[in-house]
Amino acid sequence: MSADAELLRSLCLAPGPTGFEAPAQEVVRRRLAPLGEVQADPLGNIWLDVGPAGGPQVVVTAHADQIGLIVTYVDDHGYVSVEKIGGMAPLLVPGRHFVIHGAGGPVHAVGGKKPTHIIPADERDKAPALDEQFLDIGASNREAALERVAVGDPVTFTPEFIELSPGVFGAQALDDRAGVYCLVRALELYAAAPGAARLTGVSTVHEETTFMGAKAQAKRLTPAVMIVVDVDFCSDTPAADAKKLAGEVKLGAGPVLGRGAGSNQRLLAIAREVAAVEGIPVQLKAAPEAMSTDADELMAAAAATLSLSLPVRYMHSPFEVAHGDDLEAAARLVAALARRVGEAGAAESFVPRI
Repeated sequence: MSADAELLRSLCLAPGPTGFEAPAQEVVRRRLAPLGEVQADPLGNIWLDVGPAGGPQVVVTAHADQIGLIVTYVDDHGYVSVEKIGGMAPLLVPGRHFVIHGAGGPVHAVGGKKPTHIIPADERDKAPALDEQFLDIGASNREAALERVAVGDPVTFTPEFIELSPGVFGAQALDDRAGVYCLVRALELYAAAPGAARLTGVSTVHEETTFMGAKAQAKRLTPAVMIVVDVDFCSDTPAADAKKLAGEVKLGAGPVLGRGAGSNQRLLAIAREVAAVEGIPVQLKAAPEAMSTDADELMAAAAATLSLSLPVRYMHSPFEVAHGDDLEAAARLVAALARRVGEAGAAESFVPRI
């Protein structure tokens, strides 16, 4: 089954840096509304339950927020100072096309810095600190700029969505709108053919900064199984080293199962069995320490947790790259795993033992 490119497009084009996820969450809300009542909390997390209420609960989560910038100051000449939201590297700002999401609508901007020609030779290959850079919106002075932007406005790379080759997509925010895509499609697939489990999909917020959305959900949820979907680094480019990345991860080769601290080992084994039965390709990667995903917080719900990752190239850049087959395969795996948990019911034990 090929990926729903329009769903992925709509998710990636919706701006949603941490703290400003509402446009992205609205895409999720509209898509899920036909399946049931979409619920929300004041932080901005949204969720939906599908399937029978009496069976074991399986939760699948992905985070809706993306990296970005935030307006912190406008100088007398109309230039806009910014600070990062999440893992935005300063080297990505100069010469880039950005959008400031102001109250009056999007404002286009260009990242500016001191011209290379007048920078001392020994500093030219270094990215200037973010407080030495600025955004240029073409304003003539501070007053003109403040008519269009305000302190606290979020900033993103210019939203674009391209298909590099059949099924291979490039866009901002694939971290983690690819995971949100998986969550949405898993709920749709499960709703069309439910098992005995209750499948809950949660689109979380604030992952790129504080994991606060996941922390709140860890206090609310008491599921039997938790599946955390995020993205992972591909090792199939000239810039990557599979040995240093703790395993080979190839685009188009299927979702990645994290083996180690981020997953319950019995649940991981079941996921591999389900994938084999369903003919779903999966990849395996070591997880020696913290996952640096919502899984680190959601495991506090004391559920059997599975870290499921989607291969993505060029993470935290203006264009990340993913394969639609990986996303759709992950959705199928989540739905099939929920059915398996429903069949096993209370008889299945995820308590570690030798």
